[in-house]
Amino acid sequence: MKPKTELSKPLVAIMGQTASGKTALAIELARKFGGEIICADSRTIYRGMDIGAAKPTKRERRLAPHHMLDLIEPGEKYTIYQFKAEVLRLIAEIRSRGRTPFLVGGSGLYLYTILFDYDFERETRREKLIPNCIAVGIEVDEEVLRRRIVERFDKMLEDGFENEVRNLVEKYGPNCLQLERNSYGEMQKYLHGEITKDELRARAETVDWQLAKKQRTWFTQKHDQITWLPADKAKRYISDLLSE
Repeated sequence: MKPKTELSKPLVAIMGQTASGKTALAIELARKFGGEIICADSRTIYRGMDIGAAKPTKRERRLAPHHMLDLIEPGEKYTIYQFKAEVLRLIAEIRSRGRTPFLVGGSGLYLYTILFDYDFERETRREKLIPNCIAVGIEVDEEVLRRRIVERFDKMLEDGFENEVRNLVEKYGPNCLQLERNSYGEMQKYLHGEITKDELRARAETVDWQLAKKQRTWFTQKHDQITWLPADKAKRYISDLLSE
């Protein structure tokens, strides 16, 4: 096998449904192999949306460098073209430092625009993965995933999700686009007195489960070109490839 150069570090893509454990796995592998994490998520690009968007915590960010977080204010627009251009720049920059880029997230469109070189203006895309790329999806049992979603929302409430939404509404207004969707929208209804705490919990968990199903549908596209494994096996698989 030819020796690897710094610029030949592979792009490692780790994807999966919400609450699948991809962030923890990516951080562990990035620490082990000198990597940096590029987040591919449609919500974590917004400043102030931390708890409800399940953004990597400050502690997690200290464990491994993270990119593509807190780029814009809620309500501002950020196009897929901007995302692609910035991520491609980051991948080259990380490789130039002799480090390994990890593209991690649950937003299929964001991931696939890089992995299969989607060009929406020309309406073209690659049929195969881009060269020098390891693409792995995290498999999770449905009941396990449901339980994690429930537990995660309870943890969000403990961590101050209610205050986060109050602050966002106060700063950006009640009609901020990002507050009309997912658990943010449900929390806003709770703050308005439209639903009870128990209803909030049930509705927010339902919304996240619907998101998980939507993500699963997205990932059926190009499914045969991505290696799908449980987290423990995915860790061994990626580790073996990066150790070669």
